[in-house]
Amino acid sequence: MLSRDKILKIDIVTMENTRILSANNKQFSIQEYKNGNYNEDTDAVLIIKGKGLPEIEYNSTVYVIAYMRNGQRIKYFSDVSMSSDIQLNLIVRVNSAKILQERRRYYKIEVNVPCVINTVERNGNRTVLESPYLTKIKDINIGGVFLIMNNDETLEVSDKLMLTMDLNEKIIDVDAEVLRVQRNAAGDIEGYGCKFINVSASVEDIVSQYVVEFQRELIQKEAEK
Repeated sequence: MLSRDKILKIDIVTMENTRILSANNKQFSIQEYKNGNYNEDTDAVLIIKGKGLPEIEYNSTVYVIAYMRNGQRIKYFSDVSMSSDIQLNLIVRVNSAKILQERRRYYKIEVNVPCVINTVERNGNRTVLESPYLTKIKDINIGGVFLIMNNDETLEVSDKLMLTMDLNEKIIDVDAEVLRVQRNAAGDIEGYGCKFINVSASVEDIVSQYVVEFQRELIQKEAEK
């Protein structure tokens, strides 16, 4: 049985690989499928609820791509059993599951979000900062962030940080590790690429929801042009 708890988000994609819809795991539910000519032991009904959902032709076949908590992306053949602007039901053929090769683990979005570094651990020594470092998040995905410092403090590769971020008025604390120091042609530091570490499921859900909602807004803006 397909498990919602193991999924961060899903994409609904046409057979021509055009994305129709993205939803995080608070926007959908999964139920066992028990009717029709499908395998009753494995097939599932995916129910997505929201506002302004795209309406898809009844009984048409689409792909469901599930972004799993372990980093995998799994693609399923699915059939539309109900579609309106507030609810979309899909019969997911679980036996059709195909693990996709990873081009990148997570989708990245460009933002300008304030962020505070509260602690820095370097060479095993952890320092609680009396004056937290003020930074800005230039881009974010479910796996990490790219930080730009607002002042003269510097970080090093392998530094471990405790960050406080405000994502659409949801304040979260998350641990991160500096993976790279990015410099320009003159050798000046442009920012720091960091990955999240020891992330709880609740924090992962908040970041995932933020990324998905940001994506949806971009898609709507493009459609309105």
